[in-house]
Amino acid sequence: MRKTYTYKDLSFAVPDETDVNFTVKFISDGNSGLTLINVPGPKDPKIENTGTAFIGKGKDLRHEAIFCVSDIDNPVQQEDEIRVQYFINGVLIKEHVNLKSDEKRPMIILIIKFPAS
Repeated sequence: MRKTYTYKDLSFAVPDETDVNFTVKFISDGNSGLTLINVPGPKDPKIENTGTAFIGKGKDLRHEAIFCVSDIDNPVQQEDEIRVQYFINGVLIKEHVNLKSDEKRPMIILIIKFPAS
């Protein structure tokens, strides 16, 4: 069974009218993956590999925690770790690191709240 890494109690204070952008950055060579971001409403953004997605205005993200789920793979034989960084509006909120000997295809879950600033 695949290992899941869950990071709870993450928060990012943001003013009501501020656009919120979520970025995934792969640091390890050979990473590939898909990140799904569950936001209020019907339009859940996704990021393939490294990239950025608009997830809403600050006021629209307050009512419930936002879940971000990344399904990561790293088939490169000579790479011994998986390292992924997550940013909100350019600020690092979490860096995930695991050795491939622990898990070659990790599932990473971030639970993020957006309090008013």
